[in-house]
Amino acid sequence: MRKTLLLLAAFSMFTACGALFAQQNKLVNFDDIYSREVLSAGFELTGRETIKIDTKFYYESKRDLEALLGNAWILNSNTRNVVWELSKSDFEKDRGFVRIETEIELNPGIYEVYHSSFLNLYHEGKSFSSNDNWDGYEWNGLKDLFGRINRSRGWRVDEDSETILEDIHFSIAGQGRELTRSEMKQIQKGQRKDALILFNPLRDARREVQAFTVKKATDVKIYATGEANRDGNYDYGVILNTDTFEPVWELTYRHSKHAGGSRKNRVAEETLNLEAGDYIAIYVTDDSHSPREWNQAPPYDPAFWGMAINPANSSDRGNIKLEEHSGFILKNTIVDFTKLRDEEFRSQGFTLKRKMKLHVIATGEGRKGDMFDYGWIVDAKTRKKVWEMNYDETEPAGGDKKNRKSDSVVTLSKGSYIAYFVTDDSHSYQDWNTSPPVLEEFWGMAILPAEKNYRASDIDDYKPEEQADTLVRITRVRDHNRERQNFTLKKKGKVRIYALGEGMRGDMFDYGWIENTKTGDVVWEMSFRRTDHAGGADKNRMIDNIIELDKGDYIVYYESDDSHSFGDWNAAPPYDPESWGITVFLAKN
Repeated sequence: MRKTLLLLAAFSMFTACGALFAQQNKLVNFDDIYSREVLSAGFELTGRETIKIDTKFYYESKRDLEALLGNAWILNSNTRNVVWELSKSDFEKDRGFVRIETEIELNPGIYEVYHSSFLNLYHEGKSFSSNDNWDGYEWNGLKDLFGRINRSRGWRVDEDSETILEDIHFSIAGQGRELTRSEMKQIQKGQRKDALILFNPLRDARREVQAFTVKKATDVKIYATGEANRDGNYDYGVILNTDTFEPVWELTYRHSKHAGGSRKNRVAEETLNLEAGDYIAIYVTDDSHSPREWNQAPPYDPAFWGMAINPANSSDRGNIKLEEHSGFILKNTIVDFTKLRDEEFRSQGFTLKRKMKLHVIATGEGRKGDMFDYGWIVDAKTRKKVWEMNYDETEPAGGDKKNRKSDSVVTLSKGSYIAYFVTDDSHSYQDWNTSPPVLEEFWGMAILPAEKNYRASDIDDYKPEEQADTLVRITRVRDHNRERQNFTLKKKGKVRIYALGEGMRGDMFDYGWIENTKTGDVVWEMSFRRTDHAGGADKNRMIDNIIELDKGDYIVYYESDDSHSFGDWNAAPPYDPESWGITVFLAKN
């Protein structure tokens, strides 16, 4: 009997030790953690299991703000959903540290574990990552706080000046199997391979494009993560209808939700019905904050940064055919000012042989009511502006908030017109200083017929002709110029004076005047107070008025200073740059 009891006791101890050993099987272990680092690991459970989480984080408080040096979470690899997160758990604070020892139950499956050592802030119960601002509260002392944390803890700094966060660790134990990094990559690769269109994981400064045709109306599922805030979209995706170039779906701040970590991390997961037609999917990333190097706390799903598109029903896969993208093509263009670079000035005339409706597509740079890269159209005869890219009439063009687009139809009478587009010294095609627009190839302006019954013979090249009533034309004036021309009135009559020049704060620097040849008297002068804004820079001034002159001989003068003139503008040019100077016409009754 005693022998039997001893055997039972030994068996019980063996079983208990086996259970304890199983419970203590390390599935994840993060040590020697660096600041601003993202660590990942994975494990597999074959049954419903209880896992034990043991972690230690640094904690700091200042006024009504609390800071947690990092975050950790567990992701279901199949659903991509978070099943546990440290920052949303109950934790105890102990002398500058947070310690969590907890157990959670998980279903069978594969799980991904992430550890982020970016600073996370808590204010009035809300979580924010470093460098985020929020309504009514802003604190810029994060760098100082982190330095103080380093000094108070005596943490080491390695040769690359990266701080090693000693005493901070994260581990998971339980009955399951630790997955190697290679196994995790293969699992994620397997999840990606079934995607019809896949742009992930994407690094910095990338632009991916895929054209496709939908043969009949089909529902598609979109899963996209990116970077956006109220000022614009920086890593984002869009689906365009290639007939209209209008977006049918976009990843924007407004049409997405928080993706974890920094507030600028956004995610959109939805089902979209696409009608039969041709489409292009585009995904763009800027020059920072991606899986290569996060500059703020990463999202919950860093491995799938980008966009994936799939038919909602696998049986509909045959409804969608991928096509080769050979570039964006605008047909029947009358004017093509696209793919414009920095400091460009383009002009082109055209003649309409009949009244026509024209489609004007323009993409440029604008902010707070002002445009910096923009276009306009003038009547070649009257020099009046008939269309312009006005900020208040533009819409966001994707990417940074300053990317603006105008897509309009304008009706023009029979006659000749001149189209213009100007760019400043930064942010243009292939040289963006922030996130580019969706259709970066369209940076500039294009004019196309907007009528189905359009014929090529309806439009002719522009052939400048001198108007019969022109008395004097001194135009396209350059720097350091002084020009003069004479005209004679055989009888008392009215003349129209159209002049453009440079003026500021009551003074004119490029300007014209008219003298009576016989007396030498100045009979007309271009004074600042009589001019109006001529478009572009505020110093561009113009006058267009009619005066009456006696019979006699007259001399028209125009003088320019050493800067800002035709072909060498040091600020935005006027709407009618080719008329920089002075023109005198015989006025009609």
